[in-house]
Amino acid sequence: MLLAGSGAAGTLGLAALTPAASLGPFLDLHSFVDTPWRRGRRLVREDGKPLAAADIDDETFETAYPEGADRELMGSPVVVVRIASGVVAYSKVCTHAGCAIGLYRKPTFPDVQPRRALVCPCHYSTFDPAQHGKVLFGPAGRPLPELPLEVDGDGNLRAAGNFSGPVGPSWSGVRYRRPT
Repeated sequence: MLLAGSGAAGTLGLAALTPAASLGPFLDLHSFVDTPWRRGRRLVREDGKPLAAADIDDETFETAYPEGADRELMGSPVVVVRIASGVVAYSKVCTHAGCAIGLYRKPTFPDVQPRRALVCPCHYSTFDPAQHGKVLFGPAGRPLPELPLEVDGDGNLRAAGNFSGPVGPSWSGVRYRRPT
């Protein structure tokens, strides 16, 4: 009887820990703040070819990666879009649940869609690329981290530094840490 009671208590204890684990990482936060982006690192396409500023069209976004770095790292992929003031880049990882930003909304009906936006298709968090990735709609808890850009002598896009904030979902320990 005592053995059965101990087993049941242990099972209930593990069941109580499972939801707590979904609140986010408590010890290992470096994947959110350690990114491969450094000043001068060139942006490349999926095929490894450099991404030029002139290649960025008004109608869509491009996905880019840091040249020579591991593309599987959470901080690697960025979305690059052209806005009125030039070309900007943001983390492709949504700040709500870590899904990929996969849509670029163009205003078809200006009365209800006043500006272009980056959209996460999973939970519809919507971000304004012209206002530093500000959250316009949805459950995301903070703006998309922005990657500063510069254009080299050949017209290729390069990182001008690291992200403006941590990449990925907004768990409490992640929300306030700065990228390294």
